[in-house]
Amino acid sequence: MNAGKGLRLYPLGGFEQVGRNCFVIDVDGDLYIIDLGLQFPDEDMLGIDYLIPDLSALRGRESRIKAILFTHGHLDHIGAVQHLLPQLHFPPCYGTRLTMAFVKKRLDEEGLTGKARLHSVNFREKVRLGKIEAEFLRVTHSIPDSAAVAVHTPYGRIVHTGDFKFDMTPTNEPPADFARLAELGDEGVLAIIADSTNATRPGHSKSEREISETLFGLIRDAKGRVIISTFSSLLNRIAQVVDHAKTFNRKVFISGRSMETNIEIAENLGYLKTPRGLIRKVNPAMDRLPDNEILIITTGSQGEEMAGLARIGLGTHRHIAVKKGDTVILSSNPILGNERAVAKVINNLDLQGAIVKTNAELALHTTGHGYQQDLLLMHRLVRARHVIPEHGEPHMRVAHAGLAKSLGYPDNQTHLMINGDILEFDDKGDARRSKTKLPFRDVIIDGRGSAGEGERTLLDRKLMSNAGAIIVVFKAYAESKRLVGNPEVISRGLLYGSEQAQITKEIVDAARRAYDEELNRGEKDRKALKRAVTGALFRYFDRKLDREPMVIPFVVEV
Repeated sequence: MNAGKGLRLYPLGGFEQVGRNCFVIDVDGDLYIIDLGLQFPDEDMLGIDYLIPDLSALRGRESRIKAILFTHGHLDHIGAVQHLLPQLHFPPCYGTRLTMAFVKKRLDEEGLTGKARLHSVNFREKVRLGKIEAEFLRVTHSIPDSAAVAVHTPYGRIVHTGDFKFDMTPTNEPPADFARLAELGDEGVLAIIADSTNATRPGHSKSEREISETLFGLIRDAKGRVIISTFSSLLNRIAQVVDHAKTFNRKVFISGRSMETNIEIAENLGYLKTPRGLIRKVNPAMDRLPDNEILIITTGSQGEEMAGLARIGLGTHRHIAVKKGDTVILSSNPILGNERAVAKVINNLDLQGAIVKTNAELALHTTGHGYQQDLLLMHRLVRARHVIPEHGEPHMRVAHAGLAKSLGYPDNQTHLMINGDILEFDDKGDARRSKTKLPFRDVIIDGRGSAGEGERTLLDRKLMSNAGAIIVVFKAYAESKRLVGNPEVISRGLLYGSEQAQITKEIVDAARRAYDEELNRGEKDRKALKRAVTGALFRYFDRKLDREPMVIPFVVEV
């Protein structure tokens, strides 16, 4: 895309999914990127670790990237930094103190911190970055130091809310900066890019104070050990649990690498204040303490097989075995698609005699994303001319657009964009969707450091998972390409039972016939010969077995 005068906004992630957040503000060709997040895979994305934004649209314009602005420290907003910062030639990065500590940790793990330019900023501090000023404003979320970002451009102010809700009684941090948001509204805001995650839910989101009171009661009344599972990134929740443990004279033991890392960062920066010795890693020595003096915080609230809680339920955890009378608290909600995995863990814990408490029966979890009344309040405070619903699946963003229309926003000031769309503003502040669309593909991270376009990889894995794979190995003379003997067939997940020998013979016959027919037509190109075999076997499997396995032909020249 050609750089030119004017203001353009374009999402490169987070506008068709929850996660992979990345938004670009283009001011006269200078680029300001908000967030570089990852997206955890859907259940049908077999073996994929996570997905990251596709920034191929920015290739060749890396020198025009003036800054990356991070809203908060959750992985769906910072988790792609170690992959994308080198690709972007390490532009300067800005965010609040805790957020930048988490960014640094991601880069430390890959040995990239020395090349990065990381800057911590204070709330309400304006940072001059080329033609714009960036201002970070406090909002409440489920991790401290969360920010909305106001970008003051020559063409008008842009407010990106980040992830937010309006919690009037937050724990461990002040409430959102209502006053400054209202001031910006008075000064005039051209466009707001606002969180849509809970736009379908009426009312206000629940306060962390209510969750804290429920946890307080459960820890107070527990006769034996207390085991609490939550997200390692929910530092506000973890801080509540630690405070209650201190009140009831329980030592806190931590299980899970991500939990240990996040708590260490929060303690070092003063976001988690605890007496020395209160928090420890799980270890065999904890069994020497009375049960009513032990509180364990573990990962695995989503039923992940390798996380702490699942291993406790299965009896395979190195240091923690369930005792009859343990109180196990799941301070989370199952993410869509994880319900069965969570139910399996709960069943295992129940069978071993634990008393399991979940959010289904008690107030043990609240969202970090505002409900409809929170969103309406944000729009009433900021009073932007244009509303851009972001951060969510299409039905969430459509619901958010409906809320904007209920406030009187017309269609030409409510913009339902998708990843790769470009919104252009003219001198009068009117906006229109560009006919140009930027490329947006799935970029997957699959194993350590391997990034690539994921569609072909995922398609191959779905094929193999549905019907297995079959490898046909041909031996052929190098010059004439004539076959030496019959091909060899190797199958996985496809052939079984008494029919295996007969079907293998038919596969050999079909493969050899397709190869010889193509060769007799004068074709000697190996790729063409393999294509002919693949097509013939696809037709055979469809007719004979009603299956579509992956077919992999090999030609070995002798």
